[in-house]
Amino acid sequence: MLAFTGPDVLVTYERTGGFAGIRERVTVGATGTAVVNGAKITLKDEEMRGLRDALGRVVTTRSSAAGCDVADHFTYTLTYRGHRTTRCRIPCDWRAAVERLEALTIRPEALTRR
Repeated sequence: MLAFTGPDVLVTYERTGGFAGIRERVTVGATGTAVVNGAKITLKDEEMRGLRDALGRVVTTRSSAAGCDVADHFTYTLTYRGHRTTRCRIPCDWRAAVERLEALTIRPEALTRR
């Protein structure tokens, strides 16, 4: 499986759980290369600008179990700027970034690895 770590990583996003027990993982490098569920994707410059802008609005860095008491819930984990935060509800300040990261999981390049 393709992966990269360390200072080259801009953000890592994971969504796990649900009725089907899914596990999605998106890691975006600082240069615009992403690994989406094991598939390598290159983000365009405007995609990276939009993602960086959305990530710049993330201020929730404390994990919370609120919402985890529901059967088959999803768990969302965002690792960004040295913080690894897990939530069962997406905070408002995460929404734009999460939408951009989840959109990568349905790109044709990512779907061929499933």
